[in-house]
Amino acid sequence: MKFILGAPGSGKTREILRLSAENRVPILCESQARKERLLQRALQYGYVVPVPIVFNEVKDDDKVVYIDDIERLLHAIFSCKVEIVTLNTEHEEDVTKLQ
Repeated sequence: MKFILGAPGSGKTREILRLSAENRVPILCESQARKERLLQRALQYGYVVPVPIVFNEVKDDDKVVYIDDIERLLHAIFSCKVEIVTLNTEHEEDVTKLQ
């Protein structure tokens, strides 16, 4: 699993849109509005991305997705603020930290 870390405005969304376009993997998001914003931003950057997927529209054939802003997605799914999460690191993780 790859992690892209950075402050607001550091380029995380731009990087995930670039990877989505490059690898043809859709981005999973929390709402129709976010889906439209991601498509608009991709267009601004000149990227052709697969159509993002709203979390409640995931299909069985959606085997691999990217997530932009996991905190926002978890809040939409669970309707509460998630304060702590854990992650298994059985494999070497790839972390990109943006300034």
